[in-house]
Amino acid sequence: MANAQSVEIAGHQFERKTDALEFMKVMLNRYRPGDAVSAADGVFLAEALKRHPEASTKIGPGVRSFDVRSADYGTQCFWILRIDGSEERFSYKSCV
Repeated sequence: MANAQSVEIAGHQFERKTDALEFMKVMLNRYRPGDAVSAADGVFLAEALKRHPEASTKIGPGVRSFDVRSADYGTQCFWILRIDGSEERFSYKSCV
């Protein structure tokens, strides 16, 4: 059996990747579609986004803020609102 892999994101130390995923899932579910993400959660998401395999494309010219919107199959997801006015959705799962 493989050893659990710890993850550190924005000063939060998670013993396992699944713990980080659960933390972000709980964060996402605190919001309803159309809600702006709080400044504190935005700081965490900005750091997590740096771990995304397509980070430079997702971040683009820079992140202004984040919000939550409806996604496929009745789910919701985080969206990046960039400083140039463009927007992009991203999967928090890809950030872990």
